[in-house]
Amino acid sequence: MHKFKRAFLAAAAAVSLVATTGVTSVVQAGEWPTEKECKAGAAKDGDNIIKGWCVAVNRRGGNCLACHQAMVNPWPEGFPTGGNIAPPLVAMAARYPNRDDLRAHIWDPTEKNPMTSMPPFGKHKLISEEDIDLLVDWLLSI
Repeated sequence: MHKFKRAFLAAAAAVSLVATTGVTSVVQAGEWPTEKECKAGAAKDGDNIIKGWCVAVNRRGGNCLACHQAMVNPWPEGFPTGGNIAPPLVAMAARYPNRDDLRAHIWDPTEKNPMTSMPPFGKHKLISEEDIDLLVDWLLSI
């Protein structure tokens, strides 16, 4: 019950933050592709934000949604919800006004928090430099 309560409160706070700050996605209804659609080529024709989303949802790439909930609207129908072991991905531009700080956090989060469970995606070459940049583009849009 405690896990559910914590996840619910985190989600409610994120929704409240979105409602009060006016942060909205630049993607219109129905435009967030599923992982399967990303693999089928949705990212090739998409802008950097769509490409970044595809990095985030790729289980062999960023796989961000394994740990984080992403506050995107609308959530793709039938798409699994994000995880609840890491902070929700909401109001990222407000949380990281300096793009380089967000990129550095994805590159190696152990620099600021040696005990983090987030993998150092760049330092360990888990995803490419280009994918990190695309991921940052997407994160700053939500």
